[in-house]
Amino acid sequence: MRLEDVIKRILEARPDLTREEISRLIKQRASEERAVSMLSVALSVARDLGVEVSMEFDTSTPIEKLVPGLSDVTVTGRIMRIWRPKTFKRRDGSLGKMASLILADETGEVRVVLWDEKAELVEIGELQVGQVVRIAHGYTREGLAGRKELHVGPRAVIQVSPPGVDESKFPSPFPEPVEISSIGPEDRVASVEGVITAMREPRTFRRADGSEGRVLRLRLSDGTGSVICVLWDEAADACEHLRPGARLRLLGARVRESLSGQLELHVERANQVEVVSEELEALGPKELVKVADLAPDQFGVNLAVRVLRVGGVREVRTGQVATLVVADETGSVRLDLWDEKAELASQVRPGDVLLLRNAYTRERRGTLVLNVGRMGSVELNPEGLEVEIPPVLEAEITPLGQISGPGGPYTVEVVIETAPELREVITSSGEQVAVASAQVSDGTGEMRLSLWRDLADQLITLPVGARVRVHNVWAREGPFGLELTSGVDTFLEVVEGPGGS
Repeated sequence: MRLEDVIKRILEARPDLTREEISRLIKQRASEERAVSMLSVALSVARDLGVEVSMEFDTSTPIEKLVPGLSDVTVTGRIMRIWRPKTFKRRDGSLGKMASLILADETGEVRVVLWDEKAELVEIGELQVGQVVRIAHGYTREGLAGRKELHVGPRAVIQVSPPGVDESKFPSPFPEPVEISSIGPEDRVASVEGVITAMREPRTFRRADGSEGRVLRLRLSDGTGSVICVLWDEAADACEHLRPGARLRLLGARVRESLSGQLELHVERANQVEVVSEELEALGPKELVKVADLAPDQFGVNLAVRVLRVGGVREVRTGQVATLVVADETGSVRLDLWDEKAELASQVRPGDVLLLRNAYTRERRGTLVLNVGRMGSVELNPEGLEVEIPPVLEAEITPLGQISGPGGPYTVEVVIETAPELREVITSSGEQVAVASAQVSDGTGEMRLSLWRDLADQLITLPVGARVRVHNVWAREGPFGLELTSGVDTFLEVVEGPGGS
C-alpha cells in the first residue's frame, strides 16, 4: 500500500475534506511527531478521522523463492541481526542513509537493505532483533558474492508483528539456554535461565554524547553456577521491579570478561529478557553449599547457616562491617556483612537461621571469611528452613601445653579453674568495652583466658569446673604473661557443666 492509496481511501470516506486539507493534516502530524514514515502518519490520520484502511498485502513470498530482479515483493520473517545505519554522500552531493538486517523464515534467510527513511526506523529503535515483520513492495537485487538481497525504499511498507501471523513458526535469533557453568571466555553470546540471587538498584548515568542511560546489575544462578548480568537501558527498565528469587531468562547476551577476570553477561534490549516467574523461588539442595565445602575466592555462594555469635558494627576504611560466627552441621565460619547488610546485625540473635545468597569468600590472615556485600542478600529465619548443628562442633583441638608463644587461631577445650572476673577497659580507639578473664586448664597446661565484648557476658555466667570449647582464640603477651584472648570470629561452646553435668 502506498501513501496515495491511503489519501484516496480518506477522500472516498470523507467527501467533506479536500486533498489539500488531508495532505496538510498528514504533513502537520509528521512534523509534530518527527515521523520518518509518511505512510505510517497517513494511516494514523485516517484512524483519527474514523476511516478504516485495510492493510492487506499480497501473500508473502517464502525467502527461499526470492531471486534477483523482482520489482514488487512481500516477505514476512523474523529479524535475526541488525547493522546500524551509515550515512553516505550521493553523486549529486546529497546525503543518504543505509541500514541492513538479516530476515529469516522457516525456508531460509536474506539480507535486507533499508534506505533513507526506512533506515531511520533502525536508528530510532522501531526495528529490533527478534521482531517478526512484514515487508511489502520491496525489490530484490544481487549483492556481494552473488547473494540475493531485499531492498526497502520509500515505496515499501514495514509492519511489525503483522496480524494473523503465527510468530512461533519463525526461527529464534537467540541461542538456546545453556548451563551457566558451561559458559567460557571463548563464547561470544549465550542464553541462560536462572534465579536472581542478588541485585542492585538501577543506576542512571550520562554518556559521552550527553544522553542518559540506565544500568542494572544482578547475579543469576541455575544450580550449576552463577554469573553477573549487566542489563542496560530497555533491559534494565524491564527488570527493575524484580527481586531476588525471581526466575529470569536472558537471550543472546554478550559474554564479556570484567577487569577482575570474571565473566559477565550483557543485554540491552527488552526482548532479550523474559521473566519466567516473579515469585520467590526456594533454593534447592544443589544450590546450597555446606560450610565444609567453602574455599578461598569463591563467588556466588548460597548457603543456610545458624548464628553462633553476633558481633557489633565497626567502621573500616571501605565502609562498615558486622562480623558474625555462623555454622551448619559440617562446621563454622566467620561471616562479614558489609555496608547496608551490616545494619542487619542489630536484628540477628544467636540461634537465628540465615539464608545467604550470592556470598563470596576471602582468606584474611590465614582465616577463611565468608562475606555478603552489595550483590548478596540475607534472609532472616526464612519459613520452613531449618539448620541443625551438633551441640559441640567438630574442631582440631590444640593442647595448652603446645602453645608456647604468640600465634593462632587455636581451638582449645578447657576447664574453668577460677571464677571469671569482669572489668571495663578503654581501647586505643577510645571505646569502652567489657573483658572477662579466668584461669583455665586442660591437663597439659594452664593459661589465662580473656574474652571481650559479648563473649565476656557469656564467660562471666559460667561456674568454676565447667568445660568449654573456645574456637578461634589467639595467644598474646599480656600483663600476666602469655594468655588466650578472643578475636572477631571467636565463639564459645559449653561442653559440660561442673562435675560432668
